[in-house]
Amino acid sequence: MIPILGLIEAGGWNNMIARINERTSGQDYTHLWRTLGSFTDNPMGIHWTGMVFGLGLAVSFGYWTTDFLVVQRVMTAKDLRSAKMGTVIGAFLKMMVPLIVTLPGLLGLALLPMKLVGEGQAVASGAHSYNEVLPLMMARYLCPGLLGLGVTSLIAGFMSGMAGNVSAFATVWTYEIYRPLIRKAASDRHYVSMGRWCTLLGVFISIGTAYLVMNFSSIIIYVQVLVTFFIVPLFGTVILGMLWKRATPAGGFWGLMAGTGSSVAIFLWVKFDPAALRYVALSPHAKDMAENMYRGLWSMIACLLVTVVVSLATKPKPECELKNLVYGLTPLPGEGHFAWWQRPVFWAGVCAIVLIAVNVIFW
Repeated sequence: MIPILGLIEAGGWNNMIARINERTSGQDYTHLWRTLGSFTDNPMGIHWTGMVFGLGLAVSFGYWTTDFLVVQRVMTAKDLRSAKMGTVIGAFLKMMVPLIVTLPGLLGLALLPMKLVGEGQAVASGAHSYNEVLPLMMARYLCPGLLGLGVTSLIAGFMSGMAGNVSAFATVWTYEIYRPLIRKAASDRHYVSMGRWCTLLGVFISIGTAYLVMNFSSIIIYVQVLVTFFIVPLFGTVILGMLWKRATPAGGFWGLMAGTGSSVAIFLWVKFDPAALRYVALSPHAKDMAENMYRGLWSMIACLLVTVVVSLATKPKPECELKNLVYGLTPLPGEGHFAWWQRPVFWAGVCAIVLIAVNVIFW
């Protein structure tokens, strides 16, 4: 509703762009790739290589394939085809996020009477930051009843994400760490109790870590730091373990440690010596977000290299133990009895075409 009302007030897409150019001295906010040819051409201070290999290859792939909050939903599918289709449907829905997030931000730049600034400037000057665009637009267009509904929706979305993360935390700890490594033969009642206490502990940990956000210029940078610490190295380990039967447990462990360790080391290096950013992100003009993207890339490379080297130096597992774990050793059900338009690969192709079209239109 807010994007529609905003576009009506702005007089359409072209008038919105004209207003943004007028109010921001011609700063381009509507193109994805055109300004990524140089670190100095975009506000994020990042190059296209960081976006493609850092965000696209390392961070995004890592999140969508190893984040347990995402993976546990696919694991509930009744069969492999349903799991694939669920993922493809999620990809279509994900491409609609710009309508919910990016478009209201553009409308805020064009229509809001106050000047929006970065988070750091907002704290120092008391002005409104870019992070407040959605609440400001809701207050502008929604009547009291709808405004309350909108705020409730935002809180519900937060609660849903929080509940999913806490549930994933409790599940991983109880069934992947505590049960196989600490207490193997306890009763179901004991494991349920452990999961409940773990959930409570997870809530308090999340409250404590929330205060760390104050040390970062924005929430998204904080999130990307955590992703490059834990999820990106895990992606390197998982993808090699799934596709390469020569990978060994020792290789996976030390590769994961190398990826996480290198990511933390790079973060601390730049934290205590800001000039080091030019070496991490390959440019003296790089900014915080560029550091996150390139740190993710370097940590994944470190993980892959160490995993390969250690795996080649250690004894591999026999193929009989890798069945249903490694792609090449796992028999998969065929989809030949489905019509072509019912197969996941068809809809994945449609999704890819739409993605390419969007990138071309907003190049």
